[in-house]
Parts: sequence; structure tokens; C-alpha cells
Amino acid sequence: MRAGVERVERPAAEVAAAARRGGATVGVLPAVADRRSLFTKVGAALQFPGYYGRNLDALEECVRDLSWLPAGEVVLVWEDDAALLAADPATHRAVLEILTDAAAESKSGPRPLRVLLAPPAP
Repeated sequence: MRAGVERVERPAAEVAAAARRGGATVGVLPAVADRRSLFTKVGAALQFPGYYGRNLDALEECVRDLSWLPAGEVVLVWEDDAALLAADPATHRAVLEILTDAAAESKSGPRPLRVLLAPPAP
């Protein structure tokens, strides 16, 4: 298991399928171009609990926890993160920092987080 954040060249669906075959819990975050959609869709992708507040602080809290998911590798495949980067660079930067920090902190835990940044769907 390799926790961390990395860019991949393969389509999100292909990357997600490979991670599932490897036994990971997988969430796919489709392309989003606004903050509200990002918070809603990442919460759905990682099955955040009902108390998730759909803001940066709540995102940080939830990705550092993930205790509601089964033990084992957790993979978030973010398709076309560049869509958010183009529309809202500050939010993109903050979210990527949160995900990077959470992945680094989770390396030795029961649910190592791996974030894969996939290209836009063809």
C-alpha cells in the first residue's frame, strides 16, 4: 500500500477498477468546477458521515479519520482536478494540501489514503 498523492495517465474508471481489484476501498471524484460541488461529491465518494459540514475544515477532519470505512487502503480517484484549478485555484490548492497531508499522516494507519489525480474523461 502506497499512501500519498500522485498524478496518473490512465482514465479514472480504469484506475478505480484496478484499485478495487487490489482490494482497496475506492471513491471516484468526478470533475468539479466549483467549491460546493467539490464538497458534496467528495463526501459522497468517500461516504462521509451525515455530520460532514461541506467545508474545508470538515473535509480535513473527515479525510484524516475515515474510520467508517473498512480497514485497508482507501483510494480517492479525482478525475480532472484541473477543472477546479481553472475555476477556483485557491480552493484547489487548499484541497490538494489537505489531501496530501491526510495521505502522509495515514501511511502507517489502518486506512492508508492514496489520492490519484486522473486526466479528464475522453
